[in-house]
Amino acid sequence: MVKIGITARLFLSLLIVSMLTAVGVGLGTRWSFTRGFQGYLNEVEARRMEAMAFEFSRAYQEHGNWDFIRNNREAWERYTGAIGRERATSPRPGGDSIYYAVPDKAPRRLGLYDEHGNHLAGNLQAGADLRYQPVLVDGKMVGTLAGAPLRGLQEEAEQTFQAQQQRDSLFIGLGTLVLAALAAMLLARSFVAPTRRLIAAASKVAAGDYGVRVPHAQRDELGTLARNFNIMVATLESNEALRRHFMADISHELRTPLSVLQAQLEAMEDGIEPIDASSLKALMDEVATLSRLVDDMRQITLSEVGAFDYRREPLDLAALLDSEVHKWRDPLAQTGTEILVERPSTMIIDGDTVRLRQLLRNLFNNTLRHAEGATQLRISLHIMRQQAVLTLADNGPGVSDAGLPMLFERFWRGDHARSRTTGGSGLGLAICRSIVEAHGGSIGAMHTHTATPRGLTIRITLPLSGEIA
Repeated sequence: MVKIGITARLFLSLLIVSMLTAVGVGLGTRWSFTRGFQGYLNEVEARRMEAMAFEFSRAYQEHGNWDFIRNNREAWERYTGAIGRERATSPRPGGDSIYYAVPDKAPRRLGLYDEHGNHLAGNLQAGADLRYQPVLVDGKMVGTLAGAPLRGLQEEAEQTFQAQQQRDSLFIGLGTLVLAALAAMLLARSFVAPTRRLIAAASKVAAGDYGVRVPHAQRDELGTLARNFNIMVATLESNEALRRHFMADISHELRTPLSVLQAQLEAMEDGIEPIDASSLKALMDEVATLSRLVDDMRQITLSEVGAFDYRREPLDLAALLDSEVHKWRDPLAQTGTEILVERPSTMIIDGDTVRLRQLLRNLFNNTLRHAEGATQLRISLHIMRQQAVLTLADNGPGVSDAGLPMLFERFWRGDHARSRTTGGSGLGLAICRSIVEAHGGSIGAMHTHTATPRGLTIRITLPLSGEIA
């Protein structure tokens, strides 16, 4: 089966439409011309009859009766033989324009009758569609001209003119079809060109080239498709970059504890490191670090793909906050950090108790690990614009301006010198962002003191009960 491309199909479609239009216009023009030309000739015949009636009226006045033309073929032809349908360029004496008289050319569709209906000259005419022209003398009808309408082109000049018009219409139609074919070809190519560019770009994207873009200057559906294609490719390019960075980060995070484990095990094997409780504890610490890292990676992956099982129900966020503050007050006090809480007695929201508890624990753990030198952790819970707003502000060293936007990214640490033991996996705040967004809220970070950038403030907003869409 022959495969026809979209360009050929579009070209054939436009050409067929053009051909049908040309044929329809041609047939309509031919019918209109034949009908109009025949009507024009009938109108000319009607005016001829008026001129003939005028001539017969003058002749009747001159002779006093119809005897001059009764059964007189020569007189009939003399008065009615003006078959040429132009008026004379020189007026007849008296100022009346007449037709030229052509011998032996009396009209065959015309007859003359007296006032009593008796046939005087010409051909006997019959039919319901006859045209009658009275011959008047001093306002009195003395005779009648009866003419049959023209039902076809009978004269050679008329038929030649019609044939010429049809021949010219055929040539014009053929020329129009040629122009239509050229226009269809150009239009088909111009319409399909953006599609071809999209096909070529899609092939490159399928091969892994995410840097390709297509022009989208058009303001039609194809331009919209090109813009959406570019957005899609940019998203794929960004996702591919994130995937590569994520794999590199995972490899980097796993390499250090594995290297430590390998070094300690080799030392034990070579007898350099004794196999005792202290050595085994060091190995267990590294294994615990690996387990925590793997668990954090699993949680962040599940939260980002929406695999966490969130069971939302009305809960008292203020009571949940009190419960976690009570657990973390002593660990933070051992580092010299005092917790100050400002909250209402109750605040009901729709949320998952387990995930929100995990959110609070990650935030407290982040303060415990990174807010070195902080003496206060101020916690505020209040309602603003129909939302619950939770703020945790410490007065520790804080994060640099460049680090604030990166604070909730995976594997990001403000101090790269920290180990995984002291600095964590770098996934805690990323998990917090996923949990907050899954609850329909938002999370952000800023400096606690803006005049002299210091301290870290984390602000969370969550919809109140009944506000989650």
